[in-house]
Amino acid sequence: MFSYPLQVNPCRDSLNGVLKVVTTWGAGIFRRNSTDSARRVPLLGGAKQSNNDKEYMSEMRFATLTTVIIILSYIVAMTVSSLERVLGFVGATGSTGISFILPGLLYYKISDPNGAPHQRLMKEDDDEAEAEQAEDGEAAGILPSKRLGWRSSILRKLSLCLAIYGFLVMAVCLTTNFILIAREK
Repeated sequence: MFSYPLQVNPCRDSLNGVLKVVTTWGAGIFRRNSTDSARRVPLLGGAKQSNNDKEYMSEMRFATLTTVIIILSYIVAMTVSSLERVLGFVGATGSTGISFILPGLLYYKISDPNGAPHQRLMKEDDDEAEAEQAEDGEAAGILPSKRLGWRSSILRKLSLCLAIYGFLVMAVCLTTNFILIAREK
């Protein structure tokens, strides 16, 4: 009874964060220039925000997310008779998402040469290199390019392949879970 609210709180916060990112990225997909959407969501999750600038959830969104979480968890608790089934679905979705899908998609998004996150990271690297050159007393000139060309292109394609592989593994695991559940009945 007392642990349930402690579990709902991070679940609600995580869902709220995911919904914000999905809506921001979804809006950026339909635009030619995605730098506007990238500027609204900081790369490091609010590292440059002060406590006064922190956005809070509206009361309506808070109530809606809490209600959905409670209703869905109640439905699962009433319909599932075996914890093995729940753990099978959690493993099929959560583990593949964390292990394969998210790393591939995040690297693909960050390594886009025309994307704002990649430009920001390259600017920070260039600024650090300039500062090191100035400290060492070297002549200021053209900084060496840190872009690897074909290697970064291959890594970017491989990261997308990793995400696709993750979706395939998830589909196979979920299908296997459904088949095993159907055989038990």
